[in-house]
Amino acid sequence: MFDYLQLKALATVVSEGGFERAAKVLNITQSAVSQRVRTLEEKIGQSLVIRSVPVEATPLGKRLLRHYAQVEMLEQELQAEMDGDDPCKPTTVSIAVNADTLATWFLPALSPLFNRRNWLMELIVDDESYTHNLLRNGDVVGCVTTTEEALPGCKSDPLGTMEYLCVATPEFRDRYFADGINKEALLAAPAVIFSTKDKLHHMFLKRYFELDEVNIWQHTIPSSEGFLDAVRNHMGYGLVAHLQAQPLLETGVLVELTPRMRKEVPLYWQHWNIKAKQTTLIYRALIASSRQLLLSY
Repeated sequence: MFDYLQLKALATVVSEGGFERAAKVLNITQSAVSQRVRTLEEKIGQSLVIRSVPVEATPLGKRLLRHYAQVEMLEQELQAEMDGDDPCKPTTVSIAVNADTLATWFLPALSPLFNRRNWLMELIVDDESYTHNLLRNGDVVGCVTTTEEALPGCKSDPLGTMEYLCVATPEFRDRYFADGINKEALLAAPAVIFSTKDKLHHMFLKRYFELDEVNIWQHTIPSSEGFLDAVRNHMGYGLVAHLQAQPLLETGVLVELTPRMRKEVPLYWQHWNIKAKQTTLIYRALIASSRQLLLSY
């Protein structure tokens, strides 16, 4: 059995990035924090933190932190039931989500549930290909991800497919693609991509035009709203989620450059495979909305 005061000390040291800050949060001395972590390491027989600046958890340390976070979530649920969802003791739920999902359907899907349950939402935004790493490390209880295969100790439930359309303004199209879209025109036209992590645009160009990412000009704008604004302001062409693109296509603000060439991205809700009310209710709320807004598989 683990000593949960020791696990809490480990979790606080990692989240705060150091022993001194952890001591202030836990309201104990720095030596007491160090002793708790050291005792836990001696019991396990391995180092659990890399004593760098900031402090980082070792792979085994991350596994222990994930276990601690799961237990803490179950304890929060039990406490909420005992307190009758006391508004003075709200439960915080940490979730990882990609920017396009957050900008379109995620909050409308979950806000009624969180308002009704008096839960607090803590969101971590990352590329949909990376959000599952936050779940693996125990930073979140669930994530929206493109990874279908469930992580160890987790469950993966399908949500639907987000479709991405290659779009630009009519003015941009007339300037760069007056003679149609081909490899030569794409090499001369600036693109808008979300971030260096985001490979969606480059996968699209590789699949349909055999273009490598090193060959294109690009603006990098790591904001879903800012990304769309850049395309609307004639800065470049880009792949925009269908939920964002459709209203702008209907009003003529944007035009679809490659109607027969679209990129489909399946999305999944991955979460800890434990009997927790939070993750079950969140999935029900997500799937109710995704069935109406996302494409089916």
